[in-house]
Amino acid sequence: MNSKIDGKDLSVTRIIKASPSLVWAAWKEPEQFVKWWAPAPVVTISNKHDFFAGGGFDTTMRLPDGTMMEGGEGCFLEVIENERIVFSDALQGGWRPNEEAFFSAIITLEDHPEGTLYKAIALHKNDEDRQKHAEMGFLDGWSTALTQLAELVENDV
Repeated sequence: MNSKIDGKDLSVTRIIKASPSLVWAAWKEPEQFVKWWAPAPVVTISNKHDFFAGGGFDTTMRLPDGTMMEGGEGCFLEVIENERIVFSDALQGGWRPNEEAFFSAIITLEDHPEGTLYKAIALHKNDEDRQKHAEMGFLDGWSTALTQLAELVENDV
């Protein structure tokens, strides 16, 4: 799958000072995943985390005021250990189509002299969806979550 960024995509990249296997574990294990997925003080609740191609992915976010935001079920499309995770909200677990699709994401983990080069790309079907995602706070939100992921795994080094 081509992960080239074009005008309909948004991305964040960071060097994490931990091995790809530690970063992978923070994605794979739901009890680790919920610690970093949403920018604090938002709390992530994992409703489903079937971490394999075709597996379902569903979270709920509890905002500081108690409001619950349902994420809706997505699907892991590709899961290559310590290297690549692709997921989408176009499908749910078992490859069942969802009514609406907003984006798909490609996460890559590459060995780096300092640890792991982590790249996340959010792909959108059109510029309108990309702009909506940007206005929702993609850069701040995904960057903050990535910082939280780095802090979690760097403490395990």
